[in-house]
Amino acid sequence: MKLILWISAAALALGAGGYGALADAGHSHNEQYKMLQDMQDKHSGHDHAHNFGAMEDVSPEDMHRTMDLLTDLGLALPPMNSERGREVFLERGCIVCHSVNGVGGEIGPSLNAADMPEPMNAFEFAARMWRGAPVMAEMQRDLLGTMIDLNGQDLADIIAFTHDEAEQKELSITQVPEQYRDLIAQ
Repeated sequence: MKLILWISAAALALGAGGYGALADAGHSHNEQYKMLQDMQDKHSGHDHAHNFGAMEDVSPEDMHRTMDLLTDLGLALPPMNSERGREVFLERGCIVCHSVNGVGGEIGPSLNAADMPEPMNAFEFAARMWRGAPVMAEMQRDLLGTMIDLNGQDLADIIAFTHDEAEQKELSITQVPEQYRDLIAQ
């Protein structure tokens, strides 16, 4: 029973992929523990109690194994890596239509982290993409010759990048692949 409570708490508290994923998304260990504490505080008034304390003695290895299982079962999001998200954003050509801190195209909305809603809602981000999918697909075919192909991990990483101000500051026009620079300038 304690394991089930712990897995439930892990799924609730770390749906973005576990302690390691939070660090990959630009969060420090102190922020991770603060997030857990905030979640404990938020849920403390419930009639049913969540056993967040059960997570305190869990090793990082066990946490990663559990989060991998939850992700494989579809009960948690894949880990989100904002650095990889920047790379995917550039390599796949998202930068042609979307700017980040003034770098990139102006066809679609800018994706500045400072303008993103807090807290991050990966599902709302994906829903906005879905609503714009027909237009985006047509523009991608026109500008890039093909539709951008993203898997779930790619999307998770792009979402992390669009919400990470520090990682966005690393982006410069010199990182934009040559084949996209001319398209941005038009």
